[in-house]
Amino acid sequence: MLKLMKLEIKKFKFGGTIKGVIIANLFMLFILLISIYASQTDKEMTLNTYNNIFLFTGILVRATFSIFAAVLISKLIIGEYKNKTINILFTYPINRKKMMVAKLAIVLIFAFTAMIISNIFLNSSLFILNIFTPFIKDSLTPSILMKISINTVIYSVAFSFVSLIPVYVGMQRKSGSATLVTSIIIISLLNSGFKGNSLSSIIIIPIILALIGIVAAYLSIKDVEKSDVVNF
Repeated sequence: MLKLMKLEIKKFKFGGTIKGVIIANLFMLFILLISIYASQTDKEMTLNTYNNIFLFTGILVRATFSIFAAVLISKLIIGEYKNKTINILFTYPINRKKMMVAKLAIVLIFAFTAMIISNIFLNSSLFILNIFTPFIKDSLTPSILMKISINTVIYSVAFSFVSLIPVYVGMQRKSGSATLVTSIIIISLLNSGFKGNSLSSIIIIPIILALIGIVAAYLSIKDVEKSDVVNF
């Protein structure tokens, strides 16, 4: 499995994806700083405590890299079917399901890792900036840090699996665009709300969707041994 994943990573040259992650993080940091600045004059916004800022950061990161995951699915799976390049892979004496699981594993690991690292980078950046230009009213206590760390891991795991739901739509519609649109719709529904009151804030909902993501991934590859690539 690891060999298959390494081959996929080498084949698709993930250097561009990593650059995209770096650019996305810088852009998210810019968005956060603008939002925090706006909250200083807007009483409706409450980005002046660590809890609220970390909550907003988490939403931003999960939304960004769930969509990144959809792009990866389009590139690694849907695109290969549409371009018929997956025919070459299927000529190898390797189980087709293992190939597909390897591709999905790359998406999962990428989404989870990117979410964790991005949360650490953004929250650390805001903490350091707050030392020089105070804009957060409360102090970063061990309890707040522990709470945000646990939430970050739980939500990153959940949303990594939620990111697999679009693969089923993409395979059914035979469209990378449908994959991306599905991801955007899911993220929009989960994160729409006011002052942190959104569907994603109810932890059981992302967990349920994560289970749906696992089922969607399974349904997408369960008949891959029988499917005819020409049909794409």
